[in-house]
Amino acid sequence: MRILLISDIHSNLQALEAVLRDAGTVDAVWCAGDLVDYGTDPHGVVTWFRTHDVQCVSGNHDRHLLSILDSGETETLRGTDKWKWVHDNCERVTPEDVAYLRTRPLHLRLQADGIDYLLQHQMGEGAYTYSMPESIGDFEQFWQEHAGTDALPERRLVFGHTHRRCIHRLDDRMLWLNPGSISYRRPDDQDKRAHYMVIDQGEILFRAVPYDRQPSYKRVLAYARSGKMLLTDLQDTMFFFGNAKTTRDPIPPEIAQGTE
Repeated sequence: MRILLISDIHSNLQALEAVLRDAGTVDAVWCAGDLVDYGTDPHGVVTWFRTHDVQCVSGNHDRHLLSILDSGETETLRGTDKWKWVHDNCERVTPEDVAYLRTRPLHLRLQADGIDYLLQHQMGEGAYTYSMPESIGDFEQFWQEHAGTDALPERRLVFGHTHRRCIHRLDDRMLWLNPGSISYRRPDDQDKRAHYMVIDQGEILFRAVPYDRQPSYKRVLAYARSGKMLLTDLQDTMFFFGNAKTTRDPIPPEIAQGTE
């Protein structure tokens, strides 16, 4: 079985399409969550997921968008410098998109090629919680809490959330892995490619592909020139989709003034 394993799409349709082309023919697509927020096309991304047979769990940004929608907060912040990408995304999703996000489970247990998998966006609670199973005991406790006591001899946990690709092996038949984000890197990583994994007959393959960042960057520029978005959200996406060296580079005057 050939599985495309992705996570943390963050409303980045161009990256998703590039990964789908690069991965080629697969038998299944598994996703570790965070379809929306911090990107420009939530509807395009969620529509693809809604219309394809994807095994997908809920991410913290997916739930954050739903909570903002339920709060009505967008009405009070529209047109101000407190506006965030999550508010922008709230105005771009359809009722069908929202219904899809609401029905994503927190975890999924799947099997392929004689291996047991458990997918969950993150191990702990909270947007800034990045803990992972560091011991066999941690792994066993997490598995039993979310999958029960029965299992195939070989087990794998799949997480997203950190935006860092890795495989962490605890023993010959027990590991956890993270495919990274197809959308953007952490501030210490200048790699602008879309990261993902392919699992081919049980073998885990690291993959990355460049994608067109210009459509997203154009929308970032529009917000930068309008002055109607929270500065830190703008700075983040100037790094993600533009050429800023850090996530806190000042917005260049020529961009803010619309002369670039």
